[in-house]
Amino acid sequence: MTLAATPKMSPAARQLLDQLVAESQKLNEQTEAEALIEKRQAAQERLLSQGLPTRKDEDWQYTSLIPMLSHAFEIKPAKTITLDAIQSFLPEFDTIRLTFVDGVFSEELSAGFDFIPDALSIEMADADAIQSINLDEQADAFQLMNEMLLDQGLTVSLEKGAVLSVPLHVLHVQTQPEQWVNLRTQVSLSKNSEMTFIQQFVSLEAGHSALVNDLAKVAVADDARFKQIVLQDMNLESYYFANQFFEQSSSSVVETNYVGLGGEISRHQNYLMMLGEHAESMQNSIGLGTGKQVIDSRTSTTHQAAHCDSRQLHKLVLDDQSRGVFNGMIHVVKGAQKTDGQMDNKNLLLSKTAKVDAKPQLEIYADDVKCSHGCASGQIDEQQVFYAQARGIRKADALQLITRAFLLEPLESITNLTLRNWLTDTVSRKLAKQ
Repeated sequence: MTLAATPKMSPAARQLLDQLVAESQKLNEQTEAEALIEKRQAAQERLLSQGLPTRKDEDWQYTSLIPMLSHAFEIKPAKTITLDAIQSFLPEFDTIRLTFVDGVFSEELSAGFDFIPDALSIEMADADAIQSINLDEQADAFQLMNEMLLDQGLTVSLEKGAVLSVPLHVLHVQTQPEQWVNLRTQVSLSKNSEMTFIQQFVSLEAGHSALVNDLAKVAVADDARFKQIVLQDMNLESYYFANQFFEQSSSSVVETNYVGLGGEISRHQNYLMMLGEHAESMQNSIGLGTGKQVIDSRTSTTHQAAHCDSRQLHKLVLDDQSRGVFNGMIHVVKGAQKTDGQMDNKNLLLSKTAKVDAKPQLEIYADDVKCSHGCASGQIDEQQVFYAQARGIRKADALQLITRAFLLEPLESITNLTLRNWLTDTVSRKLAKQ
């Protein structure tokens, strides 16, 4: 494979593609399964033919990858770290904890195995076992990169009628500079089962630029309930890209909350398909940007069946020269009658140089539906500040109280109070450092 057929691109972009091709070829040389090699090569061919996205591409108009291209990321062996090094990141409540260091599972840093019931299967699968995610024709560059570097992943499945008593907590720790971490996750819930799934992304040290590229698929069977928290709190020099694909069957429930606090550039995308009648979904997100951070949050929700409800609330707080992006789409197909879909995006700008670009969209082909979207951006209401000051609260404290109350609203829908308090405390500590 050569780069002769690639479109015109910058030397830095070409260097990144060269590096990815070299890493993929290393994996192919260690792989015996021809089908897997062909899959990687097919992704490579598609990526090379389309190149990396630029701001000329509509979906990347507000998220420039130029800062990322100044790095020489590579896949490195995982470092050995101690439990003390990650202790400050851990919640104080019980979980089944799976720890990955630089993308590699660490049994020594994992815990809570006594909580694993017979009905729960957890496997660190090799690439042959995690190929069920088939990329469609619209796959973006980061999905194709993930496929090129497909090597191993995490598969989780819960049997019919089982309810997980404690959350399954997957902690991803990045320890090295210029590290490329390729993640693949598959979760499957059988009929009438229930699980809370926490994914946490952290950096061990400031100043180390790592890139995490995560691709996940979640299948939720009839009457099953899947509750997810994604807490991304990597250092401000890192890069985070995630694509999540959800498939919901009849009367199932999906609740997913994304908390984006770290990363120089972060982009979190949900693709949610409501395939069975009477399914319910809730997709919320919050993002806190400072410095020159770019926080990009996206959803694509398809109502494929009748009598489904979807709710979304997305909030960004942006300070300094940070930039926020929200792009959401509710798509209602013909025949998906009695759909009820709501999507709201609200943004708070704390400086004159912070920016936000929002694009909520509806695409409806059924005639008996109730769908709405809303979007609002602005600065702190001075009357609220005055009201607080009139009651003896210092201006700085009043500003922080108002900002905190605004940002935390999407988390109020989390019914597990212990979990909600952990997230609230994490976000509040971040706000206090501003």
